[in-house]
Amino acid sequence: LLLGVLPLTAACLGTVALFRHTAGGAHASSPWRCAIITTLIFPTLALLATYLAHFGYNFSIVLSVIAITLGLAAIIALAPVDNPAAPIISTVRRKRLKALSFIVLILITGIIVALGQTGWSQATAFRNGLSLSILWVSFILTKTGHRVFTYLDNVNFPLRR
Repeated sequence: LLLGVLPLTAACLGTVALFRHTAGGAHASSPWRCAIITTLIFPTLALLATYLAHFGYNFSIVLSVIAITLGLAAIIALAPVDNPAAPIISTVRRKRLKALSFIVLILITGIIVALGQTGWSQATAFRNGLSLSILWVSFILTKTGHRVFTYLDNVNFPLRR
């Protein structure tokens, strides 16, 4: 709200929440760390999406195509990524989560395409936000994404005295 990107931040959060539920990915070690990371990442994605909107419609199309392609590749190669605290043991559940990940990507792709057909002044920023959210999810599915979260888990935030 303070940065003027609350609706776009919410759209990014919603996109990632849908993907995280099906595709999995790296997790913070505690709710506090998760809250701090979320508070930093999602408004940043929204601000970046708003900034990138200045590059216009064609840039947004290219960003969307890259994000959707990388998202598809990440789902095919990696999803679902389990968590040591909640491993995915069942092969049936693993297949179902992968299929649901594809469905979520198709849904988000449909929203991105639909936004491109509107005359709404914020459509390009929202397309960019959804695309950046897909890129974020693709990143946290990778080993590098897990290493970043491991690093962040080892940072000592001054939460208590």
